[in-house]
Amino acid sequence: MKRLFNFLNPAPHLPEIKDVDEVKKRYKYWRLRIFLGMHIGYAFFYFTRKSFTFAMPVMMTALGFTKTDLGILGSVLYMSYGLSKFVSGVVADRSNPRYFMGVGLILTGFFNIFFGLSSSIFLFAIFWLLNGWFQGWGWPPCARLLTHWYSQKERGTWWGFWNTS
Repeated sequence: MKRLFNFLNPAPHLPEIKDVDEVKKRYKYWRLRIFLGMHIGYAFFYFTRKSFTFAMPVMMTALGFTKTDLGILGSVLYMSYGLSKFVSGVVADRSNPRYFMGVGLILTGFFNIFFGLSSSIFLFAIFWLLNGWFQGWGWPPCARLLTHWYSQKERGTWWGFWNTS
């Protein structure tokens, strides 16, 4: 079972680059690339988390769900999301953040699709719970990457830009 998740292990260290100019060039390039990946990726997490809000009125009329039913579904998402952020924060610190965030985003997309294809309140709850769990895989890798690639003096500015996602 452990081998199944080996791809989440941190990436191996690359050989040290001795040329100072090359280090500066690559550092600048990778900082921007990593930031843009985090920013766009987290924006997609929002799309998959907030989709339920727009579907609620249609679900009430087309499927006959009550506001209580939809409130329970919304609560299921945020309870699993909160628990997942706690657990995944510990795991993400020991994982490859690129893959951790990517797998979370792909799985939350799948569970959104499965949610849209179902019509049973039970299946809605299962898929929305799983969506919430994998939603929690978005923020911890971003926090890790931002604190590793930006100095303390820069973090406030870059966190501000990241929060626009």
